[in-house]
Amino acid sequence: MNNFKKVGISALAGSLAMFSVNADIVLSGSSEFTYSSNSGSTGGANANSSNPFGMSNDINITGSGELDNGFTYSVNTNFAGQDMATDSSILTLDMGDLGTVGFDQGSGKFGISTLENEVPTAYEEADHGVGSLGHGIDAVGNTNVIGYSNSYAGVGISLQLNPDVSTQTANQAGANSSEGKTGSNWNMAVTMAVPEVDGLTLAAGYSETDNVGTATDNEEMTGAINYTMGAVSVGYQQSVVDNNGGSKGALVTAYGIAFNVNENLSLSYSINDNEKTNAGAAHVTEESKGYQAAYSMGSASIRLAINEADNVGGVKAQVAENTELSLALAF
Repeated sequence: MNNFKKVGISALAGSLAMFSVNADIVLSGSSEFTYSSNSGSTGGANANSSNPFGMSNDINITGSGELDNGFTYSVNTNFAGQDMATDSSILTLDMGDLGTVGFDQGSGKFGISTLENEVPTAYEEADHGVGSLGHGIDAVGNTNVIGYSNSYAGVGISLQLNPDVSTQTANQAGANSSEGKTGSNWNMAVTMAVPEVDGLTLAAGYSETDNVGTATDNEEMTGAINYTMGAVSVGYQQSVVDNNGGSKGALVTAYGIAFNVNENLSLSYSINDNEKTNAGAAHVTEESKGYQAAYSMGSASIRLAINEADNVGGVKAQVAENTELSLALAF
């Protein structure tokens, strides 16, 4: 992406002595135009769609700077969608060897949310546009959370604390949530490249939600393995959601293969199976598979996704199909 504008704020140095004189504001983003043809059973995802054309814009405003002790900070706000509403914000402080701390309002930069989909793909996931159960993890979201990340001897660690899982709207500075607290959550992610085995990486995550009152507690676990050899990448991930026997548990299995034909063209095939827990009834698996392709030309990319799903939403015999052609322009 190209920087749209940089603004120095050295004039503030006199009143904010703790900051260095160098700070920047950068504006960047992208725009996407899509053709999406959907079909499926009544109740299936995106069934019986009409006008197939759509467009979304994505704008990022990022401010960064450096403290006198060498620590660096970054503040980012993302505006996304057709209405360009605020999508997420995050403040991070990079303390060098001490790691990075941050306050996140929806960007998903810490904890188990960083492992939502570890399967290699050229464009979108297997359930894109067809499935409704998703990857299963990070059920409580990442709004108004504290995060920390660091690396020790080649092992990456990312932690996240959510003090109030009922708050899904961003709090402004000086304010707090007026909603009643329903529970708290902590979660983590660990990643590493396996020594002596080039191209092999492992990842694991854990999440625990302690709910208030009669609501059942929630545990989430995920593990992934990926291997890259030359132009070929393969990956496998399994996630388990357990809410003590309730109807929102899940067992998710995802795997896929991606191939870089050359520096511009990539192809992939992936599968995402989400077995939905139905308390007191037979479990049903939403089965999604997808073929993906992407071709890049500088700051422009043309992407194709051909996906289909059975038992959409954990409902037997509900099917959906989606063919999506996308043109993305970065700036």
